[in-house]
Amino acid sequence: MIKLKAIFILMALCASSAFAITGDVILETGAEPAFCEQVGERVTTVINAFESGDLARERGLFTDEGYRVTCRLLKETGLKNGRRTHRTNLIKLDRGGWEVRDIKVNVELGETAKNDVLAATDPTEYLVFELTDQGLIDYAGFSTARGHVKKLVEDGLRLKDAARRMKILQTVEVFRTAYCVKDIDYLKWIYSDDALIIVGKVLQPNEDLPDMLENSCLDKERIKFVKKSKADYIKGLESVFQNNAYVKVIFDSLDVLRHSADPDLYGVTLKQNWYSSSYSDTGWVFLLWDFKDEKKPLIYVRSWQPDKFEDGSILGLYDFKIERGTGDE
Repeated sequence: MIKLKAIFILMALCASSAFAITGDVILETGAEPAFCEQVGERVTTVINAFESGDLARERGLFTDEGYRVTCRLLKETGLKNGRRTHRTNLIKLDRGGWEVRDIKVNVELGETAKNDVLAATDPTEYLVFELTDQGLIDYAGFSTARGHVKKLVEDGLRLKDAARRMKILQTVEVFRTAYCVKDIDYLKWIYSDDALIIVGKVLQPNEDLPDMLENSCLDKERIKFVKKSKADYIKGLESVFQNNAYVKVIFDSLDVLRHSADPDLYGVTLKQNWYSSSYSDTGWVFLLWDFKDEKKPLIYVRSWQPDKFEDGSILGLYDFKIERGTGDE
């Protein structure tokens, strides 16, 4: 009986460990081999520590801010390493420091299993780590798909604003991660106080008259645009974050357009998939972003609509007139 009990315990331990993947991050190029190895070992230590749900023992590998944001990301998304060997590169950033991309992880889907649509959500994500010149982790968040990064780099080289576009990419990644970890303070910070929020809603058939309208097909042009202030939008987000155990935002496409008359204004168009414990939708998001102060880029306009118009367009950069203040305001 004792032997049998021991066998069952051993089987249980093996079964539980089967879901824990020990990863190894190998940085093949980007800096001196010794430094690549050092950074690779640090990121390896962190992604393997995700399994415990506690990064306290790895505190010395982070800056204060890096530790805070990575702990929050781990807490909200239940990160687990997703690959035994991560072969990638160390990237030198123009503004200083380093970047490591394409670290595959799995995230917990929380209560989404209660919803058939959400239960099918892919738990796979890819992390980007930003590090100081000395190799301390200063940020961790969800990265953009490789194809979007490649196109952004190509456009930047062609239009001679590659550095600005990479800054936009990094800001979009932080922006997306903020929704996933419910970082309302960052979202308050990134939106201008005078931001215009536009939400497009398809006009739904009157539920009191289902027989008359059950076969109707709504025209894509029948969209009701609702304007909100920043305060109203943030208040609504706070409610969403409080009432959902899990939020996952995915950007399936990323297009960036620079304003022809104002080189600091960019239009960023995203196809957004929103998943949460109680709700999911897909739509097109447009952001009018001011990068005049790259340390504090501001969103002046955010619009969302469930589908494109009949001509294939959505609200965009030249649909809005922005009058900015002068001086240091």
